[in-house]
Amino acid sequence: MKKILTLCAAVMLAATTIQAQHEIGVVAGGLNGASYKYWFSNNFAVQADLAVGLSRVYAGAYYKGNKLFEATNSQYDFTINPNALYHFELPENFKIYAGGGLSFGLVSDINNTNPNGIMGKFGLNAVCGVSYDFDEVPLVLALDFRPGYGLGFNDANTAHVSFFDWKLGFAVRYKL
Repeated sequence: MKKILTLCAAVMLAATTIQAQHEIGVVAGGLNGASYKYWFSNNFAVQADLAVGLSRVYAGAYYKGNKLFEATNSQYDFTINPNALYHFELPENFKIYAGGGLSFGLVSDINNTNPNGIMGKFGLNAVCGVSYDFDEVPLVLALDFRPGYGLGFNDANTAHVSFFDWKLGFAVRYKL
């Protein structure tokens, strides 16, 4: 049994190593920061962005005690955003992709209407986009849309903020 499991693990590792490709670069727009993508196969990749962003929060609500406060405002966020993506090949070096992932980090209200100041953030998001892979130079250009739902929190005795936000990002990554 040990030999079979070791052999399966070695085959899986070899398959991902052979197909692996790394991309590193920057993302700008709703997310501004560093972007990294790791390809497991020709169609499946994991992308992670470490970014600072400015979001317009729609239908934000927070609880203080038993009272619900609602607001629509803008916020800064510092997030790590890992996503699993599936890519579909198109002609002329284009790909479209879709997937989803997590968003976690810190969030702060710009207008200071939220009594919590800086809060932790956890959220879920979907991703869809298009990318172009150059033949002559090892560069990839990508444009993606990330609608998501998040929760801002401090501790159990203070308010919690829930919000729907979206990000539009343009990335330029170098293929390693």
